[in-house]
Amino acid sequence: NLRISAQCANPPCSNENTNRRTGTITSARINTLNKFAFKYGKVEARIKPPVGKGTWSAFWMLGKQFPFTGWPFSGEIDIVEIFTGQSNEYTTHFTPHWCNENNQDPGNPGSCYPQNKGWTYNSQSKVDLSASLGDDFHLFSAEWSEDAMIGKIDGVPYFYLAIDPATMDEFLEEFFMILNVAIGGTLGGAPSSSTPW
Repeated sequence: NLRISAQCANPPCSNENTNRRTGTITSARINTLNKFAFKYGKVEARIKPPVGKGTWSAFWMLGKQFPFTGWPFSGEIDIVEIFTGQSNEYTTHFTPHWCNENNQDPGNPGSCYPQNKGWTYNSQSKVDLSASLGDDFHLFSAEWSEDAMIGKIDGVPYFYLAIDPATMDEFLEEFFMILNVAIGGTLGGAPSSSTPW
């Protein structure tokens, strides 16, 4: 097993400002940028995520052109995100992000932000699972073709998105993979005494 741990070397870390990094909380991110990228197929990982206040675990992908092509122009596919700031440990989320050029501000074609100004996403969740996702390992997978994306947990589909090549061309390119454990941030929320250091 590969273990990624979040660490707080100088407690207390419960009062962190979740909008900036101070270096008191460390973790790891593993990615295949410039090592491995692919287009279409099935990708899966067997994961037992840490859960608790402030955690934000993810298995995700970014378009191979990143960072030379900015986000969300490069595309993003979140195969699984488990976060406690705006959700809970009984819910898994699958979310692709892209730039729909039809919605961009004509006066600012280089920008694709915020939402409804080009940045588009489709998030679907499997909620109310009978046990915490942190209690055991689960198999998270994405099946991706030029026509659609399907997200599954333990072989059970819960996400489907048809790919429109006219507005979602990001998903017709190669992507690399990322596996990480974040603490805090927009979706994780502030850490506390229940954060699993």
